Amino acid sequence: MDNNIAVITVPLSEWSEVKTQLANIGKSLHELKAKDKSEFLTPKEVCELLKCSRNTFQSYIDKGFLEPVRMKSQKYSKVLVKRADVEYYLQSRIEKD
Repeated sequence: MDNNIAVITVPLSEWSEVKTQLANIGKSLHELKAKDKSEFLTPKEVCELLKCSRNTFQSYIDKGFLEPVRMKSQKYSKVLVKRADVEYYLQSRIEKD
């Protein structure tokens, strides 16, 4: 029998941080399912969540902080952003401060 086991030593503070992040991710996923939130957000919804202007929103896209998803229909193309990407960006900004 081939059991591949690795033992990794991690400082307790880092391990606690990882556990907290995993708990937050789990909570976010649970809330997303519970509230039946849309997986995608419109630019207006993103601006409201990030408390920013449309120009700042476009700047975030240009800098690669957010990745737009283009939904094409017969007449026009609609720009949406994944909710998970916005939440990840928000979390990364909180951790920097």
